Amino acid sequence: MADLPTPRPGDHDVLTIACREFVELVTEHLEGTLPDAVEQAIAEHLELCEPCVVYLEQVRSTARALRTLPEPTLPPAARERLLDVFTALHGREGSAG
Repeated sequence: MADLPTPRPGDHDVLTIACREFVELVTEHLEGTLPDAVEQAIAEHLELCEPCVVYLEQVRSTARALRTLPEPTLPPAARERLLDVFTALHGREGSAG
């Protein structure tokens, strides 16, 4: 998790977000895991900062595009080889030892 912003001196505990802080917090913002005060500061920042609005939409578009990709698959021969190596290193599941 990125460092959360703190109120700036003289702001009477008003939380503000700089562009750099927004970029660091964008993933947590999209996941909805930030405290309410930080979300409010982000909303206020986005009202005034078109470049950050554009950046946010780019991140959203990228996430949407990535969700359309098929899940990667492992060829059966590669899977068997990995299982052989794992078994050689760790033994069979359930074996004593």
